[in-house]
Amino acid sequence: MLALAMAGAAAGFINVVAGGGSLLTMPLMIFLGLSPNAANGSARVAILVQNLAAVLRYRRAGKLELSLIKRLLPPLLVGASAGAWAATVIDPAGFRALLGWIMLGCAALVVFDPSRLMGREAASTRRPASAARLWPTLLVIGFYGGMIQAGVGYLILSGLTLVLGLELLEANVMKVVLVFAYTPIALLFFLSEGLVDATAAISLAAGQALGGWLGASAALKRGAGLIRAMLAMVIVVSGIKLLWF
Repeated sequence: MLALAMAGAAAGFINVVAGGGSLLTMPLMIFLGLSPNAANGSARVAILVQNLAAVLRYRRAGKLELSLIKRLLPPLLVGASAGAWAATVIDPAGFRALLGWIMLGCAALVVFDPSRLMGREAASTRRPASAARLWPTLLVIGFYGGMIQAGVGYLILSGLTLVLGLELLEANVMKVVLVFAYTPIALLFFLSEGLVDATAAISLAAGQALGGWLGASAALKRGAGLIRAMLAMVIVVSGIKLLWF
């Protein structure tokens, strides 16, 4: 419980500032004995609490744009529902291998730091998002988030900046709001299949609530550069262990 709470605090901070915190907590739960599917479900409780703390912090700072949130939610929630259902029926061994490859891919994104490119592109190509771009983009993001969750922050930032034209800071706020919105739906699917371990979920949630609040404060001030090297190293090691050990 102590290890999960400490990892949760780090993951909550990482998730809000950049993304990829679940790439630390999900492998840890698997290494501690949970099945990959149960780890996937248990992580959702902490994600919900973490993002509630971050949303409250952003609301206090006046960063929530309700009109944009209302446009993004419908396709996101449809995709997340389909993805969460798929996650509850996938074979645990298959999910373990899938998660391992995703982690190695996300490690490359952490090192590359796509947010810098996203920021430059968004600044030069800002445009209103049409339904033709918005629905496919949010359906894919929602499906991935509902099914995998780990690394969804990078997918959301890419979609919102490069495809929909949001500026990076605005996209980072929307990332937190969108994950908070679809997580209760995904969690219901996992709960219905008995894929949530209460001890692991509560331990993670305690840490990630603190990490989410601190991460939101840091994101408004400093950005994500301070955590990238350590995060990339841990992701690579965890991904290799999931795939080959």
